[in-house]
Amino acid sequence: MSFLRKMMGGSQQSQSPEQSEPAATTGATAEEVFIAPKANDNFYFWTRPGTSTEERKLVQKLDLAILTFCCLTFFTKDLDRNNINNAFVSGMKEDLGLYGNELNWMTTWFQIGYIVGQIPSQILLTKISPRWYLPAAEFLWAFFVLFLYKCENAQQIYALRFCVGFIEAASWPGLHFMGTPQIGTWYRNHEINKRAGIFTASGIAATMFSGYIQAGIYTTIDGHLGLRGWRWLFIIDFLITCPMVVIGLIIIPNPLYEKGTWWMTERERQMCIKRLETDHRQPLGRFDRSLFKRVLGRWHFWILCTWFSLMYFVYQAPTTSTMALWLKAEKYSVPDVNNLPTVYSAISIVFMIVSGAYNDWRGSQVESVILICMTQIISESMLVAWNLGKPAHFFAFYIAGTIQSLFPIIVSWTHRVCSSDAEERAIVIGALNSIGLAQGTWWNQVFVPTVEAPRFYRGYRAGLAASLALSAWLPVAMWFTRRQERKEKAEAIHGEVVENSGHDTEDGKASIEKRGAAANLTEQDKANEVGIVM
Repeated sequence: MSFLRKMMGGSQQSQSPEQSEPAATTGATAEEVFIAPKANDNFYFWTRPGTSTEERKLVQKLDLAILTFCCLTFFTKDLDRNNINNAFVSGMKEDLGLYGNELNWMTTWFQIGYIVGQIPSQILLTKISPRWYLPAAEFLWAFFVLFLYKCENAQQIYALRFCVGFIEAASWPGLHFMGTPQIGTWYRNHEINKRAGIFTASGIAATMFSGYIQAGIYTTIDGHLGLRGWRWLFIIDFLITCPMVVIGLIIIPNPLYEKGTWWMTERERQMCIKRLETDHRQPLGRFDRSLFKRVLGRWHFWILCTWFSLMYFVYQAPTTSTMALWLKAEKYSVPDVNNLPTVYSAISIVFMIVSGAYNDWRGSQVESVILICMTQIISESMLVAWNLGKPAHFFAFYIAGTIQSLFPIIVSWTHRVCSSDAEERAIVIGALNSIGLAQGTWWNQVFVPTVEAPRFYRGYRAGLAASLALSAWLPVAMWFTRRQERKEKAEAIHGEVVENSGHDTEDGKASIEKRGAAANLTEQDKANEVGIVM
């Protein structure tokens, strides 16, 4: 442990060059910590101008532990989600006689388990330490994935897919808001977009690797030990996931506001808390009856869940799955069927990371959302027309990959507008995933049935309509957000307490800085209690 602690920098206590005098406090917060405001508007990719050396090192440590684990575990989850599609087009269909809508039902049963498992998972996360609960869920998940290789009919696959989805429900909510290693709890508003993008991109990267792995299996070990290549795919999933159990036990931190973690000093933990207080971010409290009134009585739940559902409608087609079915119908080889759709994923990853960095710098996601909506309308329109030739099909499928960049954008938007009410933020983020997935489940069954492949006559028309609705919803979300910003700035100017969700903007900070000298002194006195300079 001492070696790992040294690697994480746990024994180091740096001091910013901006510091002038040490505070007269003792213990973990003996030295003052400088959390600098935004220095200028110059473009930055990773660290905002003005960030102190000590804070920069703390964020690097958070990235090394939290972001790494989030990405690795999300990678394994999405690897399995895509492997079921790759297995289907790589021999499973013919071996098991799946000539109906069985692939749709494999996805549907997974999603049912995923939706049903979220509430029990949330309850368990409040009773069991995430450091033990999440690795245990990883192990059970890998166990059920492994036995997919033994299936001999669709019914067995349905049962296992339900179990896989039920256990996987612990992953996404656990990583996002229930006091565990999650982006919304540990990072500031201007740091969230790119990290949420990288987190989501890790799952998309799994889509690429799934295709490459299946193509490699098909050409190297297909038939080895009497097992078809698509069966080996699930065995490899299991082997890749097993190390995640050990990694989780080592680096998953304890809840920030409850207990320290071995790789983080108490000084650093207090610094993390002060960083979030700077953005008016509140910790989770008790879930009481007033929560329902707060959630349902504010615009966040209704507007953002509708937005997320529209995104899920657009996301159903075209995807790597529908592209693979088109390639199979066009008589491409099995390796090509698995490899060519990976370009879709590559475009998603590049756009997600670039847009995340741009959004953090700009402090706005609007330009990225507009570009995403435009690409979806173009893609869906081309696929509705259909008879445009293969190059046009490839272009339409590939540019459709930008839709996945909207996942982290909406989640980051939610973190910002709900930042001052942690319980509401937790419920809204959970609802985004649950409601959006539930909407996508029936949409997929109705509009994208496998038997209509490869053209999906109804699916692409419905997708075009959803793309137009998605574009029209952006001004709605912007109007409510800006109205909230105006209200918060007015309250800040008059020195009132903001009781609704706080949206951190530079203009809002400027308004707060205009308060009287007495208010400034009061804030400085509070900061000095924990040895942190505002």
